[in-house]
Amino acid sequence: GQFNLNLLAEKYNVKIAEAEISAAKVMPDPQVNFESTYETYTVELEYSLELGNKRGARVRLAKSQAEHTALVLNHFFQELRAEATDVFLDAILQRELLKVKQSSYNYMLQLSHSDSLRFQMGEINENDARQSKLEAATLLNEVFNQEAEHKASLMVLNQYMGKASEILSVSDAEWGDMNRDYVLGNLISIASENRLDLMAAQKNLEVVANQFKLIRAERRMDLGLKVGYERDWHGIFPTRRSLKAGVTIPLKFSKFNKGSLRVANYAKEQSECEAKNLYLQVQTEVSQAFYRYEAIKKQVKQYQTGVLDDSKRILDGMVYKYKRGETSILDVLIAQRTYNEVQEQYLRAMKDYVSALVNLEKVCGMWDIDF
Repeated sequence: GQFNLNLLAEKYNVKIAEAEISAAKVMPDPQVNFESTYETYTVELEYSLELGNKRGARVRLAKSQAEHTALVLNHFFQELRAEATDVFLDAILQRELLKVKQSSYNYMLQLSHSDSLRFQMGEINENDARQSKLEAATLLNEVFNQEAEHKASLMVLNQYMGKASEILSVSDAEWGDMNRDYVLGNLISIASENRLDLMAAQKNLEVVANQFKLIRAERRMDLGLKVGYERDWHGIFPTRRSLKAGVTIPLKFSKFNKGSLRVANYAKEQSECEAKNLYLQVQTEVSQAFYRYEAIKKQVKQYQTGVLDDSKRILDGMVYKYKRGETSILDVLIAQRTYNEVQEQYLRAMKDYVSALVNLEKVCGMWDIDF
């Protein structure tokens, strides 16, 4: 929120819109005309008097545009916050996957050392000893790859935080208690009230209405006021001098062309359709996010209520049988890989679960997530 460069760039749009309000308050500049002949010279002051409250219409339009821009900025921040959170979750996932691969490598390395001793003692053949050693080397390569993935995820997180080279750490971050119970109807109501893009769409209707009013005001004529002074060049005491005043009234034949009014009116109707469509889209997004969240929550619960423990028991049982000579090293490797896959699947499911919660709260326009 403080250092993301995309967000900082978007904030300038608000400053630009606020500056446009000041620019809309400007009034027409007066003009000074000077004319000269051989015998006389004339000085005139001209001013265009705006009628139809054009200045007020410009200011109202600029203010509504500034409010719309502020809503767009806040919505952009909500989207950015959800994206950054998902990147943060990916960094945690890569860290946990690294732990799994390191644990698997250390487990297989110990088994490889044990098999080397058992081969020297004649308890197993050379092929089994080589197989466990090869598997340990393979797992070490996976550790190297996973370390790179972990560091890469931290660099992406750096970019979101506006930092170029500082190495971050998420070593203390945990998934936390992310269990939530929601009712779909309540979420749709919350989204209808809190979604900033809906608010921005409603504010855009106001912007378009003010644009229509400004176009209608600009079709009204302006009066040109003129005051002048004329005198002779000759003599210290001029023989002739005079004051002049006048009014310029434009003939607004262009008022008969109502193309600009029709364009503004069609833009207003278009914005109304877009706002209604966005409301339906919000309902769809909330429903989809809710169903996905509920489905992934069930998957995580399934892993937590037996699958992880069962895969660990199978691996320990295979290793026990292998050490007693009741099974081959291949069965141990299969059980090891199955256990690794189940752990990785569980971690990815946990990441998807929390990401689904992040997305659900984002599409509802609420936020109570903390790590």
